[in-house]
Amino acid sequence: MSFDLRIVGRDLAIGSNGDVSTVENSDKLIQDILKMVSTPLGGNPFYPWYGCPISRTLIGYAYEDTFVQSIASQQLQTSLETLQRLQKEQLKKDQIVTPQEQISAIQNVYIERNAIDPRFYSISVTVLTKAFKQVPVTFSISPF
Repeated sequence: MSFDLRIVGRDLAIGSNGDVSTVENSDKLIQDILKMVSTPLGGNPFYPWYGCPISRTLIGYAYEDTFVQSIASQQLQTSLETLQRLQKEQLKKDQIVTPQEQISAIQNVYIERNAIDPRFYSISVTVLTKAFKQVPVTFSISPF
């Protein structure tokens, strides 16, 4: 079974037994998506292809809403496809990746700019896993 350390508020989570908490299956997939999107593309010098350019592209620029949604959706879609390819490579190298954490299809990518504060964006993603389960992921990004 595949797992990762649980991250809550950018910190490792500690369980009730005092051990570091872990995530697996669809919870791991959600965390993998959030890590991919929150890491600036090229932010890890050892894996320059990992991450998403969305925060550098959108935040701080006064683009029209339809343009923002179009560009950001494309960038997010590309990053999710990179994550999907990474999972396939892990399987080729005999690493365990459960069907509940594998992206089978990217069903929906929706980005909306906050009407009150245009520096904030709400993002909604729905993926279908290899276990035939829809996994919704909703989060916000901001310049902070």
